[in-house]
Amino acid sequence: MWYGWAYLETLFIGSEEVKKELPVDAERFVGIDVDVKKVLKDISSTKNAVKACSTDPEIVKKLESTQSKLEMCEKSLANYLEQKRRIFPRFYFVSTSDLLDILSNGNDPAKVNFHTDKIIAAISTLDLIGGATSSDRPSATGFESSVGVENIPLPKPFKIEGRVEHYMQAIINQVTNALRECLKVSNANFVKDSTEVWVKREPNQIILTTSLTFFTIKMEETFTAIAAGDDKAMYKMWQFKIEGLTGLIDLVRTKLTKAERMKIMCLITLDAHSRDISKNLMDGQVTERTQFEWQSQLRFEWRDKENDCYINIVDAEFTYSFEYIGNGARLVITPLTDRIYVTATQALKLKMGCAPAGPAGTGKTETTKDLAAMMAVCIYVFNCAPEMDYRSLGDIWKGLGASGAWGCFDEFNRLIAEVLSVCSTQYKCILDSLVANRPTFTLDGAELSLNVSVGAYITMNPGYLGRTPLPESLKALFRPVTVVVPDFALICENMLMSEGYTQARLLGVKFINLYTLCGDLLSKAKHYDWCQTEIPKSVCHSVFTR
Repeated sequence: MWYGWAYLETLFIGSEEVKKELPVDAERFVGIDVDVKKVLKDISSTKNAVKACSTDPEIVKKLESTQSKLEMCEKSLANYLEQKRRIFPRFYFVSTSDLLDILSNGNDPAKVNFHTDKIIAAISTLDLIGGATSSDRPSATGFESSVGVENIPLPKPFKIEGRVEHYMQAIINQVTNALRECLKVSNANFVKDSTEVWVKREPNQIILTTSLTFFTIKMEETFTAIAAGDDKAMYKMWQFKIEGLTGLIDLVRTKLTKAERMKIMCLITLDAHSRDISKNLMDGQVTERTQFEWQSQLRFEWRDKENDCYINIVDAEFTYSFEYIGNGARLVITPLTDRIYVTATQALKLKMGCAPAGPAGTGKTETTKDLAAMMAVCIYVFNCAPEMDYRSLGDIWKGLGASGAWGCFDEFNRLIAEVLSVCSTQYKCILDSLVANRPTFTLDGAELSLNVSVGAYITMNPGYLGRTPLPESLKALFRPVTVVVPDFALICENMLMSEGYTQARLLGVKFINLYTLCGDLLSKAKHYDWCQTEIPKSVCHSVFTR
């Protein structure tokens, strides 16, 4: 009882928001507060546990009555929090204590600002300026990244007004509009400005998306030139990408800030993949844009009429979601990554989930996260454990379905069989609504708005101890894809290019051969770690000590 009272005291006594929303329970808790403090005071003054418990013969009944009233308050509070989560679905992914702190300080955006990264993972804080008077709410003028170093201004100051669940959604909309405007301007300036000026001015996310958009345009021009009789068009495109990549490698060796260096390194990573696409199309004698080798790539397109960015892959089309992803490192794209991209996007088109399976350290979770970054979709990663029950999973599915975020359930087959069985029913409720094009879905008796960008991914390590076989009803909802060992020579090459090495391909192959020999021939002691996940660390160490 004491823990329940101490937990609720700060809310029902100290929070004006809770008093206003739950007046009956707040009044009930005032009586509970008086009774509990009186009992504690009497016990404290007695200094003897036996005497304290036997002085008042009615103490047990009083405590039982108080406990019953506390449970009523807790139930009302849980219903109150559920209402707030339905209004703003991202609250489903915030812990109860943090959510209570956010709601308690809803009228003070400066205090809520502390929790911004729990709502939008890549944003550390909002840039706030005070109102005309001390009683006025502040306005947001921009935001700071929590992933790397970056600051992005909003198109115009945004006055933070209303309840917290409403203005948090308005802030997300403002961030989306700011990034959309940045991308529109960047597309217009890409051909006008030099690479050095353009890279230093634009945000990382916008730079990468603009680069991919213009790669798609250049490839379409290349196919048009081939159709007109230019047999060397694809070779010229390949040489064009090599020249651009060489220029970026030269640029990364110049004096740059930490943020600028990260942006150029990410651009090298994606441009290297564009170079490889051109080379593969040339070697495969691909001459038409309708051939699978080109159609299976992510193709970005900016449409002025819709004022939006679209992503095509095979026969699927998606809208770029403009979730802010920060200025962090990007995954090296290998042929394995491309295959996972195709499977995952086709699963989304077919209104299904995706189930990458393979040994640990092969990049299942990281590839899923990178696809979300490519499409600028909010993604939450959940580390599954046998302790998770169907209620917590139900809240996760509610949040995903209503917010349109992606959920990546790491080591999904660690859940117990009973929970997996219920989980298949929960996820099917969302998929059935997607297939039927319904605007809402019903889960655990609650009807919520459906966001069609929702996606689910389950990663598994088959054959490991303590893993539960998935029920057939759950398997039917996910498209499987087997993940094997990636091309580490390509990964090393890319990392070396990002650090300024022009002969990165030769060095990458040598490094992997040396690393493999070390693992085979040197000590097998546990503190000598030659596993695949240690390769990037070894490459970085070699670079920094060169």
